[in-house]
Amino acid sequence: MFTLRIDEITEDGLNLDWEENQASLSSYLENFREIDFLFETPLKGTAKVWKAGQSIVVKGKVDTVLRFRCVRCLEEFSYPLSSTFDLTLNPSKETSSEEEVELSEEDMGSSFFERGEIRLSEIACEQIFLDIPYQSLCNEGCKGLCPVCGEDLNRGSCGCHTEEGESRFAALRKLKLDH
Repeated sequence: MFTLRIDEITEDGLNLDWEENQASLSSYLENFREIDFLFETPLKGTAKVWKAGQSIVVKGKVDTVLRFRCVRCLEEFSYPLSSTFDLTLNPSKETSSEEEVELSEEDMGSSFFERGEIRLSEIACEQIFLDIPYQSLCNEGCKGLCPVCGEDLNRGSCGCHTEEGESRFAALRKLKLDH
């Protein structure tokens, strides 16, 4: 995973380009429980990094293609993702591992760096996580699977007869509205 040492940042800042391969990203994702995607292509990142007093400003962009399974039809599909980000990182307050630190309201909205380094690959992955769709659909019009036989309805009709049971909302079908 790509890490930048703070002392490597010059007065003029740095322009960075890096690529993170799928094997490295997969090993990073093992630390998370509910990951339901794979990186289909390497993650490509670019960033402009500069110092602003004690803080570090990072403006960048990440591009990759993710592999998801559609929640309706269960087919795998590719999902190109491109995300830009603009972060200000502050030095973390040095404490012992047993000491509790109370965060101020300002601290709650801040990002931090520790031990004089910025883990740019982790920042890039966080940006990817923020842009992942809530429900992964192969396309908006996906018809899903037949509830009777399990046939993929995107490929054609299965011929199953599905009766719509009486629901609590059945009376609403009879309701006529004036436009």
